[in-house]
Amino acid sequence: MNQHLKAIIIVVIVGALGVWGFNQLFGSKPVENSSYATLETYEKEGVPNFEAKDLDGQSFELKSMDGKVVILNFWASWCGPCIEEVPSLIKLVKEFKGDVQLIAISGDSKLEDIQVFMKSFPELKDANIKIVWDQDRAFMKQFQISRLPESMVLGKDHKLVKKLVGSIDWYNKDSVAYIKSLLGK
Repeated sequence: MNQHLKAIIIVVIVGALGVWGFNQLFGSKPVENSSYATLETYEKEGVPNFEAKDLDGQSFELKSMDGKVVILNFWASWCGPCIEEVPSLIKLVKEFKGDVQLIAISGDSKLEDIQVFMKSFPELKDANIKIVWDQDRAFMKQFQISRLPESMVLGKDHKLVKKLVGSIDWYNKDSVAYIKSLLGK
């Protein structure tokens, strides 16, 4: 019996050392450029300026929207939750008559899919709404978007104030009050 106990203890010790060694070699290590670090930078320093073209081919820059609350909304026409939130998002942007800008960045594979989508929501053709086709997914990579819809609400100084993952009702009394507070109204 004593030999069996010694054998069990040795197996447990060797197993524990094996697990420890495996974790040292292959275990998770902190990632320097993690999405948390990026979000923290966006909160402290603001979202870096970028240039994009809307569906009409008009170029614009984020900095041209200084002094306005900006919603960066990442979506696709095939995304059910994205479609679900569009009407309330449009209504919120229109409520603020130019003080809120929407940059809706589509991850669709084909431009035709976006154009069909736009026929269902003609209200998206608005001076305060920019629809961008992220054909090569550069914006999604830059902003580390992992699922759709995802949105970033930027204050008037373009610092990140809120990141939302998933569909929400953008037009309700709490959302309107929150945007008013960001605008100082």
